[in-house]
Parts: sequence; structure tokens; C-alpha cells
Amino acid sequence: VLFIALLVAGGLGYNSLPVKLYPDVSFPLIKVNIALPGAAASEVETQITDEVEAAVSNLANVGHVNSTVTQGLSMTYVDFEIGADPQKATDEVRAAVDRIRSSLPRGAEEPIVERFEIDSLPVVTYAVSGTEHSDLELSWLVDDIIARRLVTEPGVAQVKRVGGVDREINVTLNPERLEALGLTAPQINNALRSASIDVPGGRAEVGGREQTVRVLGAAVTVESLGDMVLSTSAGREIRLADVASVASGAAERRGFADLNGQSVVGFQVMKTPKASDVAVAREIRHATAQLAKDFPDLHFQQIYSVATGTQASFTATLNSLLEGMVLA
Repeated sequence: VLFIALLVAGGLGYNSLPVKLYPDVSFPLIKVNIALPGAAASEVETQITDEVEAAVSNLANVGHVNSTVTQGLSMTYVDFEIGADPQKATDEVRAAVDRIRSSLPRGAEEPIVERFEIDSLPVVTYAVSGTEHSDLELSWLVDDIIARRLVTEPGVAQVKRVGGVDREINVTLNPERLEALGLTAPQINNALRSASIDVPGGRAEVGGREQTVRVLGAAVTVESLGDMVLSTSAGREIRLADVASVASGAAERRGFADLNGQSVVGFQVMKTPKASDVAVAREIRHATAQLAKDFPDLHFQQIYSVATGTQASFTATLNSLLEGMVLA
């Protein structure tokens, strides 16, 4: 009876175990990212990286401090000794960075201090291509349709786009019209920033009930943005279309994805810490197959999958266990 109970308990436990590449461990590795847009790498190193390294090097249980400096970005990795509490280490690094916040350049963005998680690495990477779609259209499909559908799959934590471009409303000013009206680009920029917003408007009595009032100033369409009336600092009111051309376009390209000489848009799928690598990859494979049916003009190609090596290692281990059982 005891042997049968152990067999049943072992079978139930085996079926509930997730197949993962890494065990459930948390290393005390903290990452500090600080951006200084437009700055050279040498300026970022002397004005930001050196300050951050000096602040975190004096913390207790710090093993190594490594930094990577690129144009406009400083990335510092603080590696604590094994056994240190990851949450406590994160709080200590965040406090150390807050103490030097006043010493950083004025143009530096807010520091991002976060714990490096192994499970945050992508499980699968796919490329999406379509001859009838531009990079802007593919990027919109990945962000608004594909990512939203895949993130609902069990075990999926995040879907991140790789390459492509962001949609943007481009406002191109006409210098001759600005000069004729005696206006400058900063004046138009400030007027547009103050007008194109939605703000709360307080409360009002409507039908004997108290209602919340909102002032809607943001444009809904590109045409309505061009017809927006702007009040300048000189006391003059103009339409935006009178001094600029407004059109829907793409933002400046800051990265690209290329597959076999063809421009594509990729996406990476990250899983939750408790989810199985193999199960998530299988769900994503089924979901992309369904997306390919819904969008026949799109082609989905898997570029990389952690589950492939994980499944092979799991199969080899299982075969070794079965051989050992037979021999025993």
C-alpha cells in the first residue's frame, strides 16, 4: 500500500512539474540605467557612470561592479555576494542612487533601478513579414493586435517588439508663414502642448446628481489637429494648419530588424517566473499558427526558442532515468 501511494504521489508530482531551463533562483544582481539624451559616451562616463560606481561600491556585500557606456546611456550592474537578500540589495542601490541624484546633469532622465531576473529573458523570438505591408503597418500590427493576443496566453508575461518604427503625428512648420505672423517655433510648440491635453474640470450638478466634468482638448483625428485653434503668447489666435502641415507618419528609426536581406518586424515573448519554457513556447506556436490563418498576408517565422534546447535536455534526462530503471 505504501509503494502504491508513493507511485500515485510521484505521478501527480511529475505531471505538475514545469519544464524550465533555469531553476527558481534569484541572484542579487541589480541594474542601474540612466539616460542622458544627446550626450557623448565620454561625457556619460565622467558625469554619470563614475558617480554611480562610487556610490554603490561602498555598499555592504558588493562583489563586482561592471558598467557599459554608450551614447546617451549609462548601464551599471551591481553584483552582490551570493546569499544577500535581493530585495534588500535593490533598496540599498536605489537609496545610493537617490543620494547622488543632485550631482547628476540636469538633462539626465530619472534613474531606473531594477533587479536582473533570469526569467525576464525572452523564451521565443519570431519575425513577422509581409510584402503588402510597410514597416509602419507591421509595427502597428505587432503592437496593437499580435502582442495583445499573445499576452493572454497562459504563462506569457510580456511581448516586446524588435525593430520597426513607431507611429507619429508629424507637424512640419512653415518658416515663411511663421515669419509673416511674427511667431517662432517654441511659441507654436508651447501653444500646442497647452492646448492638446485632457484635464479634469471639477464637479457640477446635473439632474440633481453630482457629475464629474472633464475638459477634452486632445485632437481625435489628424484633420481636427490641423483645425485646432492655438493661442500664442502674443495674444494672437491661429489655426495650426495655417502655419504647419499636419500628417500621420512614422517616428525616427532608432533600430531595425533584418532577416535574409528583407526588412521584418520581430517580437520576443517573456514568460512568468513559474511558467514552463516548453509549455509557453508550445502555446505561442499554436497562437501564431492561428494568427497566420487570420492574416494570410503575414508570414511568421520562429528565429530562436529556448524551449528547443530545454526539451532536448529534458528528453535526454528522461531517457537516462528510464534506462536506469530498466537496468535496476
